[in-house]
Amino acid sequence: MFLVASQISESAQLQAFRSLYLIFGFRRVLVSLNNDDMTLRMRVGQLIAFFFRSLLWSINLLLVLYTCIAYWLLYSLQIEHWSASMIMITLPVAWLLNLIVVCLWLMARPWRSWLSGAVVLIGMLLFGSRTFVWHSPLEIKGRGTPVKVFSYNVQSFDLNESWEFYQSSPRIRRTDNYVLRYDAPIKCFQEFYNSTSIPDYDIVKRFRKAGYRYSVLLYPERALVADGDIGVAIFSIYPIVQFGREQFGGSNGIVWAHVKIGNDTIRIINVHLHSMGIRVGKVLDQKGMKGVQRETRGVLSALHSGFTERKNEVDKIEQYIRKSPYPVIVTGDHNDTPYSVVYERMRRILPNSFEDAGRGFGFTYNRLPGYIRIDHQFHDPKLPVLNFETINYIRYSDHYPIVGTYLIK
Repeated sequence: MFLVASQISESAQLQAFRSLYLIFGFRRVLVSLNNDDMTLRMRVGQLIAFFFRSLLWSINLLLVLYTCIAYWLLYSLQIEHWSASMIMITLPVAWLLNLIVVCLWLMARPWRSWLSGAVVLIGMLLFGSRTFVWHSPLEIKGRGTPVKVFSYNVQSFDLNESWEFYQSSPRIRRTDNYVLRYDAPIKCFQEFYNSTSIPDYDIVKRFRKAGYRYSVLLYPERALVADGDIGVAIFSIYPIVQFGREQFGGSNGIVWAHVKIGNDTIRIINVHLHSMGIRVGKVLDQKGMKGVQRETRGVLSALHSGFTERKNEVDKIEQYIRKSPYPVIVTGDHNDTPYSVVYERMRRILPNSFEDAGRGFGFTYNRLPGYIRIDHQFHDPKLPVLNFETINYIRYSDHYPIVGTYLIK
């Protein structure tokens, strides 16, 4: 019995070992298959990651090349074609995209982030003062008279609808009262409007009663009619001993005045150049793709004509600056950003007041896209700027007022 039981036990043990061997052997096969499957998925994932990294690196190289071309165009002004202006004006967008690329590389391949990072750093060194500055107001040292020059595109004082010509509007009255009461002896306006039919809106007459006895208007005859689109205007408490004007068409143009301050005389040039034509709001308001395409084509066409017209207009401004027998201050709505042919050419003749004495970004446009500075003041080095301010809490118009304080020695 014992022998039979022993033989049975050995047979059962052998069978059990065979079963375990088969089981474990099958598991090894499954593990091997699972490892092959995981390896395949890893390889596919690595291939996809490699593709996107290569794509990002290619885009990165193109973006860096585009940014460097914008640097060269803006720094050298070798080409003043409208297409070159289009590249220059997109420089802040190129900086933003480069910073996004830097962040992406920091998460994937940190060593590759240096390229876009270096390009942005070079741009800040070359053009950073056009973008962001932080100066404290300067104290008057020595003898001299501080004089404020106020400039504001008033958008026709919001008198754009015919029905408003014949009734009172609290918003318009607030705008009128603000520009009349702001404490500055020299005030320059673009898109200036006057209406003799309503006493509140007879702004020219009200300025004279407020002490601004001297003025130069682009269309002086329109100050005598019921609905007068005057355009560009200068008002001064100080005597204006000589003046001139040149019309570009519509409300755009140049007016200049020789202002006598004590024993000194300076030339104030107030300009309103051709519109930029950026109407982002109209594009966004479209509900259908056809409307978006139509408005986009309109914006591009306006940009094209604007770049061409402003290039010709800045030629005339340069002549008024170079022929002036007195130190010059140029102010107004230039309708061009600090990354443009107009700005660079003006900057090569006269220092920019925002760069010398401003604070922050100095954005002056109160509509979409918003984050642009298109109203500028340039000053003669003989008239040092003590302070420059963008009054961005005054939202009566589609522009913010700007004001520079200059020392008349």
